Amino acid sequence: RERGERAHLAMGIIKYEEPKYPVINSDPSVSMIYSNFNTTDYCRITTFTSASLVYGYLAGVSWNVRGPSMYTAGLLGLAGGIMYAYQNSAFRLMGHYPNYEDLPKYKLKK
Repeated sequence: RERGERAHLAMGIIKYEEPKYPVINSDPSVSMIYSNFNTTDYCRITTFTSASLVYGYLAGVSWNVRGPSMYTAGLLGLAGGIMYAYQNSAFRLMGHYPNYEDLPKYKLKK
């Protein structure tokens, strides 16, 4: 980076490279990102949560710890799944991930 060059910071993402796909919104709001979730994003959330529930149950040392361990791990998996889906949705809107399924919803062309 040159001395006078400034990086654009949007949602904690420093954008240095040009998007490879059509840009729907270069600085999407939180509500726009959540409304852009697709079926794959919801499947990722479900997968993260269910895998964490199983892991938490199996990681419980004794019978009286397995329940709380399972629920705690499940909540962490849910949070991780939501963050991962949020990131993918934001990157699709900003044109860094393939977004051809989203273009008709926003009336944009390829």
